[in-house]
Amino acid sequence: MAKSLLPALVLICLAALLAGCAARPGPELFALAPAPAASHRTVAMTVATDRAPDPAHPGNFTSGRAPILSIGRYELSVPPNHKAATVEWSATHVGDASKCFTTVAYTPLPTDYFHNFRPAVAPSVPPAAIAAAAITGEISPAATASNATTTDTREDIVIFVHGYNTNYSESVLRMAQLIADNTLEGEAVLFAWPSDGELSGYVADKDATTFARDHLAKTLIDIAANLHYRQITLAAHSMGCGLTMEALRQLRITGHDKTLTRLGPVVLAAPDIDLDVFSAQAGALGRMDPPITILASPDDRALAFSDRLGGDRVRLGGLDVRDPRIQQLAQNYGIRIIDISGSAATDSLNHDRYIGAATALKAAMETHKPQNPLRKAGAFILDAVAAVLETPGRIGRAAADTMQ
Repeated sequence: MAKSLLPALVLICLAALLAGCAARPGPELFALAPAPAASHRTVAMTVATDRAPDPAHPGNFTSGRAPILSIGRYELSVPPNHKAATVEWSATHVGDASKCFTTVAYTPLPTDYFHNFRPAVAPSVPPAAIAAAAITGEISPAATASNATTTDTREDIVIFVHGYNTNYSESVLRMAQLIADNTLEGEAVLFAWPSDGELSGYVADKDATTFARDHLAKTLIDIAANLHYRQITLAAHSMGCGLTMEALRQLRITGHDKTLTRLGPVVLAAPDIDLDVFSAQAGALGRMDPPITILASPDDRALAFSDRLGGDRVRLGGLDVRDPRIQQLAQNYGIRIIDISGSAATDSLNHDRYIGAATALKAAMETHKPQNPLRKAGAFILDAVAAVLETPGRIGRAAADTMQ
């Protein structure tokens, strides 16, 4: 078969695999539903997006590209029948809080929200330290307005960057599910770039990540410059990982080293990044502390299709940590590569294992022993049942126990 026909064949195969999926959510998600019963949980998130606003549906954004970021706060109710790793949504039950995630509040926020954020109580950063940090540029001068207290009330912040073929409603629903299933301390932020939200939009989505690179970098600068934020966690999925690496690379080459120093864990789940491209990005970025974490699955069928679209070039998220060359790559670039293929997938492509692996990874990351493998670079395998990491080539639990 002619190589030029491969992209079309790949898209046909993807369409066949995804056939039968339920109707996708649209702007109807943002029609405010009545306040749910007191017994219902709600989750809140802040969204930063460079999608174009949808004038017909307040709170919704299209696949169009906007020159400036829009920021808003959403509150969604979680259905009482919610199952972990599942987004409860049905086009026939829109607005029914007993069966679906529903939007109960939306508030537009100013574009300088992250720059000027303050918790309800001022952080326990001595005024002199804040003033000094403002002078050196480590913190925005606006943050010096708060006085110190004896209790540390600074907020942690978790930023998530979605992947390919994701419309705006889907990105908000996925973020709501991640918050509902994982106890997140502090503020949850979704960075929603202008994906076409169409299976045929692979190339358009690649272009959109390049378009969004400056906006993600600016968002990280604003967040890092505000010492009212404590630990900053950055996570991305699929094509959003390429966007994230480009933003981090840009911060390094433009001299924003202090922003990078302020970042805590950086997690790339099923990254759809050409391995050679990642090598160049990682080389320019340099080692991060803690090391960047790659969540990989050698049986990721979506990335296998992406390999074909990219001319049979290896994708980062499909690496096999049992390969000694991959183990050496992790050491050379100071990164952590974790095989999560033992975690359940919720789609037929095995591309979303990070959703099922999240709880086990969180438990593993909360291991505070000095030898915790999550503190260092290397290649590991996640035992999702025991919530521990194992080294490739060693035997199960005993190896994990030795490392912890």
